[in-house]
Amino acid sequence: MTEILLAIKKIPVFINLNSGSAKHLLPILKRFREVSIQPITPATLPDLIKAEIAAGEDRVIICGGDGTLALAANHLAGSNTALAVLPGGTLNHFAHYLGIPTDVKQALSIALHSQAMDTVDVGCVNNRLFLNTSSVGTYVRFVRTRDYLERYMGYRSASVLAAIRRLVRLRSSRLFFNAEKVRTPLAFIGLRERELSFPSLGKELEQGAHGLHVIILKVETRWEMIRLMFNIIVRGLDPLQKARKVDSRMLESVEIDNHYRKRSIYVALDGELTLQNTPLKYHYIKNGLKVVIPPEIKPL
Repeated sequence: MTEILLAIKKIPVFINLNSGSAKHLLPILKRFREVSIQPITPATLPDLIKAEIAAGEDRVIICGGDGTLALAANHLAGSNTALAVLPGGTLNHFAHYLGIPTDVKQALSIALHSQAMDTVDVGCVNNRLFLNTSSVGTYVRFVRTRDYLERYMGYRSASVLAAIRRLVRLRSSRLFFNAEKVRTPLAFIGLRERELSFPSLGKELEQGAHGLHVIILKVETRWEMIRLMFNIIVRGLDPLQKARKVDSRMLESVEIDNHYRKRSIYVALDGELTLQNTPLKYHYIKNGLKVVIPPEIKPL
């Protein structure tokens, strides 16, 4: 009796175990015999992706938060290999944008079997891609404080306490936006147009313009910030924009500089901090990344 052994190639799932919910997904992922679990770090992921591209794979499955997905996108952009997303972060903004469910079984089924693919727009600053948002100023200090506090408490508690600390210790910086001098505690750069009223502040508009949505707060003290946030909640950003407290623009590119001797600053990209040389050169890349999407669902 002749036995025929069929070798079944397992599909690698690259997973960042330090992402928000990735560790909790492991027991479920291990039940699927068609995949192999490969833990990654920011240092090891680039070579793994390059190997998949060189092998001619049509997709790479990444499990992690928006920061991990953005890191993968940096190496997949411009190639014929698509990014397949398994939501493994805390907020999973990019997965939501693509219509990927947070249920791991459904998301894995899409990542493995969906033949529907599309290209999405991405942002770039100094040759580093981002998928959702970037910011300079107070939010960077907030993330650093939150990451420190997370050693001692949960994510949400750390976020609330970090926000309070940063508001109490608010400070503005002198920045130059396309050579225009502005004193601001925060500059926000969103991919695609964002909602400017509460409670959907910052959410992508379904029929919004494409490009970089640059929002600059023009306050110098924490009391001004408190008043500004109150007015945003009550009135939205539009009246404040007319009062010149908020500058909101849709741009294809923007250059941000500090004109200080210190030629590098921390920048938040999809919730992760990176050290970037100034000036920060942002630009919008249309159809820059190939992605796997649910059948019959198209990103905005």
